[in-house]
This record gives sequence, structure tokens and C-alpha cells, in this order.
Amino acid sequence: MRATSLTFYCTTCLPGYHLPYLAAATNGLFAEHGLEVELRDPDGGPENIRRVAEGDADFCLTSVAHYLRATERFGPLAARFVGVVVQRSPMAALVRADSAFHAPADLAGARLGGPADKGLVLEYQASLDELGVARSTLVDMDYREAWDALARGDVDAVADFVDIVPRVRRLAGVEVRAIPFGIEAYSSGLVAADRVPVDRVVAMREAMVAALERQRRNPEEGVEQLTRRYPEIEPAAAVEGWSLGVPNIFTDAPTGSMDADRWLYTLRFLGRAYGLTPPDPETVYRPELAELPVH
Repeated sequence: MRATSLTFYCTTCLPGYHLPYLAAATNGLFAEHGLEVELRDPDGGPENIRRVAEGDADFCLTSVAHYLRATERFGPLAARFVGVVVQRSPMAALVRADSAFHAPADLAGARLGGPADKGLVLEYQASLDELGVARSTLVDMDYREAWDALARGDVDAVADFVDIVPRVRRLAGVEVRAIPFGIEAYSSGLVAADRVPVDRVVAMREAMVAALERQRRNPEEGVEQLTRRYPEIEPAAAVEGWSLGVPNIFTDAPTGSMDADRWLYTLRFLGRAYGLTPPDPETVYRPELAELPVH
């Protein structure tokens, strides 16, 4: 077997997403698909996509937002999405557990803590636009400061993904819950370098799907590997984060699948959110992979 490098776009922020792949690297699942996978831990963000495009790795797991920022910063890249992991946007309003807010409609005019020019705030406000809800009132502050402000009651909500709840609870020191927006836009997935042959891409995508489905059946499967690799991560928080992300990974669409119409909607939605001109969809994902069934 030829070694195939799979890089993570984030190492500690969303540990629940790591569980399936760390488990697959040690339980023989990757090997069952003819893959000898080397897992790496670079810094996350747009640079990961460029590393893949320029030959440092064959694949990475990353967000669509990171991908769009990468193409804005570096120009067209020889790497595209070949499978979607998070089928529905996990963007949410994080509020105190005792908050009077329970639905997106309640957030119209609410005090939103966070930096005005950062992606989480931009996507939060764009999600409200998409739902036809008036925007929250931004209280411009550092993101970390926003957690403290939420704990004090100085703001009503912080913008983030639903699976970050365990981390926010720990850092803010209060019980928090999420109000999901449920925007039907792709959030993150598997990116492959264009140079990787389709047969190996299909093998990796099928291994990714198998790992996700296996973790779904046994949420604690990858915990031992996760804590061995990242001792600072709390096992219970990782499992909780995974469980919170499950409804956005497993939807009515086949696990790991891609759809041309959904890609078009996703790029238009994120383009509006970030003030970007949506790129040609076929420069973002491999169309032939959208047509192949996922097993």
C-alpha cells in the first residue's frame, strides 16, 4: 500500500470531529480500504488547502469557508472537495442555559458579542438574513472576551458552532446551550489534490464514510486514540462535541455525498456572508465525485 497523508484542519477546537479518523488509523479501517494513512497536525485554516495543492499532503479535512478564503488569498488551487462531512451548517447562537431566547426568531436585535470582521459573526448574521430574521445587535469585542461577557450577562449570545458548547461552557464558567440555525449549506469535508487518481480518492472517501458511520454506532470508539494524541482534551467533552455534531453530519443525504445544487447554494450563501464573489462550483469540488454513489 502507498502511504496517503490526511491532514486535519484543526487540532483542539473541535476534537469530536477527530474521533472517527483517529480510530480508523488504528483499528484497521483505512487498511481495509487499501490505504496506509499518515495523520498530521498542522495549524488549521486556508494554508492547509495550499499544502495539499502544492504536494505536501494528498488530502485534508477542512471547512468550505477556509477553502474560499484560500482561493481568495492564493488564487485557484489544484485541490477540490471530494466528499462532504458536515452536510448542514452547524452555525448557532450560544446562549446561557437560563436565557429567554430559544429560537432564531428570538435573536432579532439581541446583543451579540464578538469581533465585527470575523467569520463566525459574519456567518451568524448571514444565517439570520437567510431565515428572514432581523440581525442581532453586535457588541464589538474580542471573541474570548465575548465568552466572559456572556457569563456576566453583558451580551445575549455568541456566534459559534453547536459542537463547541463543551469548550465554551468550560471557558465561560456557566452552563450554555445552542440555538441552531439549520442552514442547509455544506460546512466541511474532504479535499483531495487534483493529482490524486480518482480510484484513490474514492477509496479515501469510502473510508471516511465508513469511519463516520462506525463512530455513529459507537461514539466513544476514538476516545483512547484522541487522548493519547492530545492529552489536554477532556474525553467527555470530545464525545459530547461529536454527539452535538451528529445531526449535521447525518442528514437525509447519504453520508459523505455531494450534490451540485447544494454546492451552488452553499457558495452563494457563503459568498454573501463573507462578501466574496462565489467561484465557479467546479473549481471547488470534483463534479465526477458528485455523480458517483457513496457506499
